[in-house]
Amino acid sequence: MNWVLISLVSGLISGVCWLVGDIFLVGFDADEQQYKDFLQSTKIKNTDMAVLMLPGSVKRLRFGALIANFSIPFMLLSIYSLYTLAEPSVWSAIAAFSLGIGFCVSPVAHVAFYYVGTLCKSLFEEFSKNKTANPSGKSLFEEYMFFLNITWAVAVGITFLGWIVYTILIFLGKTAFPPLFGLLTPLIISPVAGLLTSKLKLGSPYLNGAGLNIGLSIFFAASLIYYLIYVG
Repeated sequence: MNWVLISLVSGLISGVCWLVGDIFLVGFDADEQQYKDFLQSTKIKNTDMAVLMLPGSVKRLRFGALIANFSIPFMLLSIYSLYTLAEPSVWSAIAAFSLGIGFCVSPVAHVAFYYVGTLCKSLFEEFSKNKTANPSGKSLFEEYMFFLNITWAVAVGITFLGWIVYTILIFLGKTAFPPLFGLLTPLIISPVAGLLTSKLKLGSPYLNGAGLNIGLSIFFAASLIYYLIYVG
């Protein structure tokens, strides 16, 4: 049984699941003007997040949160191929360990968007009925956002530390991939994808906020193709 191949396929499956999760959870382009009265009543400062997920149904948001969450075993399995395709060293171990920790703590950061979104939907529905804001809504929203920001920053920070090390290993020729393959890692592709979706509105609104997982999906797709043609 070719565990490297299975591991790469697992990485691609997880990347696609997380990309789909982003599309369903945050793939919206809400108009703040449409919710102007609601925002003024609640006095929420982060208006972008307050209205971001209002156009989506709870079922859609739930699916977006769960499909990414339950695909984490595939993402963890993908680390095996990355480590195996690198030369044994302290740095390859650091890369694998950092990615493992980052992947483990990522689900809670992703799911946090679901709780922020459903809270805002509940507050908006209550405002639509009563024309008054829930007095505890603002403080609860701020607490949820504080939690989201912490978990998101930690997850992305640790994960990108792993990708920084692994990308450098690729550029230095310390893996089975050619050095220029480093240009296809999430460290490079994700920021580019983020710029293309946010500034040029490519794939908008569905790919809004999906830059990280576009990069992950492209990397594992490219890795799988390269492995099948040149290594496997």
